[in-house]
Amino acid sequence: MSMEQFSRLMTPVALLDYKRLKTNIDGMAEIARDNNVNLRPHIKTHKCVEIGKMQIDKGAKGITVSTLREAEVFADSGFEDITYAVPISRNKIPKALELASRISLKVIVDDPRIVDDLDASSQVAQTELDVMVKVDCGLHRCGVEPASNTAVSLVKKINENSNLRFKGILTHAGHSYNAKSVDEIKRIAQQEQEVMARFAKTLRRERVPPEIVSIGSTPTVVLADSFDEEITEIRPGNYVFFDYTQVALGTCKVSDCAFTVLASIIGTYPDRIVIDAGATALSKDIGPVHINPKCGFGQVFTGYDENRLANGIILDSLSQEHGRIALTRQADISFSPKMLVRILPNHSCLSASLFSEYVVVRGDKCSETWRMM
Repeated sequence: MSMEQFSRLMTPVALLDYKRLKTNIDGMAEIARDNNVNLRPHIKTHKCVEIGKMQIDKGAKGITVSTLREAEVFADSGFEDITYAVPISRNKIPKALELASRISLKVIVDDPRIVDDLDASSQVAQTELDVMVKVDCGLHRCGVEPASNTAVSLVKKINENSNLRFKGILTHAGHSYNAKSVDEIKRIAQQEQEVMARFAKTLRRERVPPEIVSIGSTPTVVLADSFDEEITEIRPGNYVFFDYTQVALGTCKVSDCAFTVLASIIGTYPDRIVIDAGATALSKDIGPVHINPKCGFGQVFTGYDENRLANGIILDSLSQEHGRIALTRQADISFSPKMLVRILPNHSCLSASLFSEYVVVRGDKCSETWRMM
């Protein structure tokens, strides 16, 4: 891409490499197809209808969202099969029922008291609701302990309510992001599947068989050696973009990363440069410090149109609209006030959510912009 095209952009800019995006979408679709599982991608990464449609066109069986606002926007754009993958709270039940009256919406629970609220509200609204049970496979954030009696009791409670339909079980191996090696991620992926397979078999013995057995995190899906026959669905999200955390984990290469942030240099000093991309463009995600303690708040490319990460520099400080890049004697790049800097964020999902649109790059041209919700 020419410097002239880049220089006309008002930085900071969310850049999206179309070819890499498509390759990533195609690759995950192939993983799902080869392993005979349904793909229900998490759209919280991109929050973009155009990207969601690309995923559906490649065979995704619906989408996953993390807010009911996401569900509403995508439902209004023609998406008819959505899983709201955060345990629902009482105040969100009316909106969920409104959405469930016009699309196939699945909500998740891990508390019997919420099941009572769902049942009462669904009867008043005269709307049936699909419900899944969240399972803790090791992250220890939300979810039932699958080996407990209360887990089976929760499923039976859902199944006994006439307006609620038990659809299956769902988990997220988010602790894979704390792994220090590919082998460790593979072990977590195996554990994730084993936990869900055992629980699915238990539920069948208890005569409440799950229709859906859903797992998902980008590292455990990408790096899994195989998928247990009990697994019916995967829900990765970050794979469409990838980011520096995924590079450090070994999930992908730098050349796979489709989302970057373009910034302008606004100050040059002997020991540092300052750019116009701060926390409101990159987020303050500290990144994979357990792997690279000096990863900073993102990685800087050696050139605005190059794909090699620079050495000897650290994006070490962010304020709201400023980013500071510390220079060391080992720096293999020099900077001038006229330069543009391209950054690979630590966490593309968070960084992307801070923008209102993507500038889509096809070949050597900024071809179009895509709005985010």
